Amino acid sequence: MLVNSLDNQFVKVKVVGVNTASNEKLSGGLSALNYMLEQNLQSVNYLAVDRQDVKNLDGCKAIHKFRLLDMADERNLVRTLRGADLIFVVADEVWENIKAVALVAHCAKKVGVPVIFIAGGNFEDAEDEIIFDVLIKLPSKNFEFDSCKVVKNFIEAVTLDGQPKIDVKTISELVKDSAAIMGYGEREGKNSVMKAAKAALEHVENSTDNFKAANKILFNVTASRGNLSLEEAQKLSKIFKRHAPKAEISFGFSIDDWLVDKVKVLLVASV
Repeated sequence: MLVNSLDNQFVKVKVVGVNTASNEKLSGGLSALNYMLEQNLQSVNYLAVDRQDVKNLDGCKAIHKFRLLDMADERNLVRTLRGADLIFVVADEVWENIKAVALVAHCAKKVGVPVIFIAGGNFEDAEDEIIFDVLIKLPSKNFEFDSCKVVKNFIEAVTLDGQPKIDVKTISELVKDSAAIMGYGEREGKNSVMKAAKAALEHVENSTDNFKAANKILFNVTASRGNLSLEEAQKLSKIFKRHAPKAEISFGFSIDDWLVDKVKVLLVASV
């Protein structure tokens, strides 16, 4: 039986792109917003932020634009973020303007919903400066495209029909009172489920040294009906368990028959 509540169907997602470039240039964070707008993702509102110069925001097509110069600006950003069920903070080359990124993440945390930080490029040691619930690291190359895929897949995971279903509440419980890391894999063709899962696992293991100590793992498989089965999910659970022996593992399915033989796997680990 397929399950999808009305709450799942109308999830509100807000994506905040942070500009880390200067001199009226557009960094990957704002370029990612432009790309997502072109893809017309459902249930998403976009906010652009720059702390240096409002002219840097001119090239971004997002309707909501902010400069964080004082407490009033921060309160305005928090007010605009309220009402979201999920918040993504998107920034490339974080160290180029880490103060702006840290401020945005701090404002997002005040809303009280999961904050997923999509970080591009060099992120070494920045974890100590920025507050978030879930981190996914991406290379600067193709950052706009890859960050859009992550946001889209997350939306699909909580909104498409499927059984069992994951929802925002499930994600909130997973990341509550702990840091979490996210991996993403997408493959098509023969053995696509296993290949996508291994890509997600490799992604998350490359992002953190302590994945083996994860206490909870949640993964979601988005695929056409023919590529979804409990047997496959159990196989994936065993693979993840070998890499994180102490982890409690749960999973969900999202059905998208338009994918045909393509499979997407989203992996979130509480570490």
